[in-house]
Amino acid sequence: MGLLHRFASVVGATALVFAGLVPPAQGFISPADCFEHTDETASVVVGLSCKNVTSLQELPMTGDIRWIGIDTQKDQVLGGLEVLAANPQLQSVRISNAPQEIIPELAQLPVLESLSLTFPKGQQVQLAGLGQLSGLKELEVLATSSTDYRWAKDLSNLEKLDVASYTKPLIELKIGASAEIEPVITVDGRVLRPWEYTGERILGQISPTGFTANKAGYAGLRTELTDFEAVIPGQENLKSVSYAASWHIGVRDTVQLGRISLNRNPSLAGHDAAVVGDSLLAPTTNYPYTALQWTRNGEPITGAVGESYQLVREDTNKVIALSYETKAVRQNGEVWVPSVQGTMNYGAPIAATVASIAKPTISGSKIVGHKLTASLDSAYFPDFARRYQWLVDGFEIPRATAKTYTPPQSYANRKISVRVTMHAADGESVWLPTSSAVKVVKGTITVAKPKVSGTAKVGSKLTATAATSAPAAQSTKYQWLRGGKKIKDATAKTYTLKPADLNQRISVSVAYAKTNYTTKTVTSTATGKIAPAKLKVMKKPVINGKKSTGKTLKATAGSYNIKNVKISYQWTRSGKIIPKATKPNYKVVKADARKTLGVWVTASKPGYTTVVTKVSKK
Repeated sequence: MGLLHRFASVVGATALVFAGLVPPAQGFISPADCFEHTDETASVVVGLSCKNVTSLQELPMTGDIRWIGIDTQKDQVLGGLEVLAANPQLQSVRISNAPQEIIPELAQLPVLESLSLTFPKGQQVQLAGLGQLSGLKELEVLATSSTDYRWAKDLSNLEKLDVASYTKPLIELKIGASAEIEPVITVDGRVLRPWEYTGERILGQISPTGFTANKAGYAGLRTELTDFEAVIPGQENLKSVSYAASWHIGVRDTVQLGRISLNRNPSLAGHDAAVVGDSLLAPTTNYPYTALQWTRNGEPITGAVGESYQLVREDTNKVIALSYETKAVRQNGEVWVPSVQGTMNYGAPIAATVASIAKPTISGSKIVGHKLTASLDSAYFPDFARRYQWLVDGFEIPRATAKTYTPPQSYANRKISVRVTMHAADGESVWLPTSSAVKVVKGTITVAKPKVSGTAKVGSKLTATAATSAPAAQSTKYQWLRGGKKIKDATAKTYTLKPADLNQRISVSVAYAKTNYTTKTVTSTATGKIAPAKLKVMKKPVINGKKSTGKTLKATAGSYNIKNVKISYQWTRSGKIIPKATKPNYKVVKADARKTLGVWVTASKPGYTTVVTKVSKK
């Protein structure tokens, strides 16, 4: 903006001197470090050019001075601003490094026609107060301020307007990011569109209020308009306008690398992992490489310095890697994209043939209801996420997509396999061969024979002791056997021997059950033959009655250690059996005279010993 560095002119000879277009008739340096400009008669001081001013109170002001030009020291705050209001005759003012507070003081100068203000860089200034200086004909401003200049629309006498904003602080972005800027709005409300003025374009989608970074580097953005024949409604006097604003933009970026990719040999079909004969390709990058070197197990491969490398037999089961360096982006003495150096491995060891590419393995008991686990060598694409798909007899099992899978009982004697695919965040995927299938079956329970304890005779209780199974059974069921055949309702852990068991051999079978296992039934060793229980006489039978011919004798049954005993009788005469005398009662006959009568009382019950008690009566 050229006008910012020249002084604005005013009407008359004094204005020409002030503008430097006519040399002063006479001048000298005052004690206040000012150069006094006189009129054509050289007798009247009409202007002052002063430097290193700290306060306007230092100026040798008189009522004849019509214009002043003031330069302060850098970072010096100008004081004594009240001097301006005390000199209402001032027609033209130029001040550099002006403070914000000067604007209301200038508003008190009734004949001020020309004003040039340069405010300190970086100090935010509110310029709207300048719109009150209605007598201005020329206005020149350089400031850090709003770039909305519609406040000047009320300056109806204005003939020239020259406004500019300091270049804004560096705006730093990343590629793809956007930044907002304050638009430049002209006195008549037009919004000016900025443009990129640097040689190498890094910006895109530039609008009056912002832009988007497209490329790394350094750029300048500028809004500028100069019009010496302006037509502004309502301000017919204003013919010369100039607006300027600029921004510096730095766009930083980082190198983005893909991964080593596979270029399959057309003669080797049906694989996603590299084999001898395929070619590997260097990762895609957003900035060019300056150096490449392929390596085999960390050792450089002679001549392999390009962006592709064809695998050879020596690469079998080796780790192929690429060492790289990218180009830095430098502009305006700054590095906007740093160079990157590093080494990247291909995702898997190199297979000799398609058939030798690694495939997942399945571990586990291979019993239905038990978990199977898929495993794959961790050297295969370690940075990829792994996805699993389990199959039964070659068909995908719905929702069986975890690393582990538990086959249900319905899959007993069927073949289970698993497929593993690797997936990268950028969408790349690698399919490996499906695992070998494993047959899943019901499990087998191992257990020893149960044992039977107790006395092997009728009436005694036998107890079964089941052995501990492997794996442990969830339930056990008992079945007692007589001569190897099931005894009805004998399904408890204990069994009381019955008369029917006499002379039989007793055993017990135990059925061990567990989910997903075949039920295992084991039978104990049989007992010896079951012995009868002992029948004991608790109270002996007796014969009641008088032994006389014609009288009846009565034999009692006696009592025993068990109930429901069967009793039979046999009467005897002098130890000999009396035929048909088998009732409890016996009628004495003549033949019994002088004989001893007796009775044999027999007590019996199935499963028990038989007891015969002999009693007599003389």
